[in-house]
Amino acid sequence: FLGITSDLFPKVELPKPDYGTLQDALVTATQEQNYQPKSEFLHKCIQLYETTLVRHGLMLVGRTFSGKSAVLRTLQKALSS
Repeated sequence: FLGITSDLFPKVELPKPDYGTLQDALVTATQEQNYQPKSEFLHKCIQLYETTLVRHGLMLVGRTFSGKSAVLRTLQKALSS
């Protein structure tokens, strides 16, 4: 997406979104579930959040024990806190 927009609008730079409050809530929710708040895991939670903002429905797919349910539960807990 960023590649397409930068080709169409070469001099426009999109601002990075500020997820400070969400990031703090994700760290808290992660620790409450006895997970380690690693940057990769938190990044996956934010990716799922961004996807829910632009899609009406989604499906989490991946290998067994890849963390799909953990990401979903953590994001749910962080957004409801």
